[in-house]
Amino acid sequence: MIQTVLGQIDAAKLGITMAHEHLSVNLGSVRGDTDSIFSYSKDLLQELKTLTDAGVHTVVEVSCNDMGRDVQALRKISQESDLQIVCSTGFYLEKYHPAWIKDASIEDIEEIFVKDLTVGIDGTNIKAGIIGEIAGEEKRITSSEEKVMRAAARAASKTGCAVTTHCQLGQMAPAQADLLLSEGMKPEKLILGHLDLANDLDYYHTVLAYGVTMGFDTCGKTAYLADEARIKNLIKLIEEGFSSQIVLSTDISRKSYMSVYGGLGYARVMNYIVPQLKEHGVSTDDIDNLLSRNLARILDMAKD
Repeated sequence: MIQTVLGQIDAAKLGITMAHEHLSVNLGSVRGDTDSIFSYSKDLLQELKTLTDAGVHTVVEVSCNDMGRDVQALRKISQESDLQIVCSTGFYLEKYHPAWIKDASIEDIEEIFVKDLTVGIDGTNIKAGIIGEIAGEEKRITSSEEKVMRAAARAASKTGCAVTTHCQLGQMAPAQADLLLSEGMKPEKLILGHLDLANDLDYYHTVLAYGVTMGFDTCGKTAYLADEARIKNLIKLIEEGFSSQIVLSTDISRKSYMSVYGGLGYARVMNYIVPQLKEHGVSTDDIDNLLSRNLARILDMAKD
């Protein structure tokens, strides 16, 4: 079963899914802007209609404990948008961490994750369905970030949930994999995020050898990388047989990325990336892997 903000669903009902999104987030205190603050609104609902109109059924919402997560807002968004929403538990980059994390034990952090996954978040009965987006810096993983990752891996093993990460500019994925897998979590339950930004096939092959899933999840963020480069790399990896280890999304973390505010929007995967893949001969079966089949497997919290 897969946990959503409205309750559990059968994995077969997940449908087309965006793997890494923000629907209710507040990063403004660190970023020093208001562009990174948004939640339930008429504009957001209008924006999300572009997703449902494009055939999307589910969004994995990775705004975790220190990113302004608001599960009550997410429940309302789900009810009014007809999108299934999988919400998260976790802690992001160290500069976003609450002060107590520095002196907390791995066990202290793990306890929070397990409670959010099995009891409910912030005194509600709304449960997380994934741990993430836990994060590491571009060139290192800090001691606090390492504690969070170890706690995440242990909580994942205990509950059967998946873990999704933030690899800054796509870097440090092998180090994240080494750390998380050393705690006993299963590679098939791990998504390493923002790998599209690395733009390096040799690097991708190194990461894929771990048996993990790569997030090509910043589609439409053309200031970082042209979508044509993402598409070229996707086609090559799919030709090499890796469609079962890749998921897609847009990682909308600013209002200005939304189409209602002039950006390319949440539907960029469906309205541009997927048509381009089809035009280049990528099979329906491979596209189903990227959009639904992989995530149905990864998000299923059934334990062995």
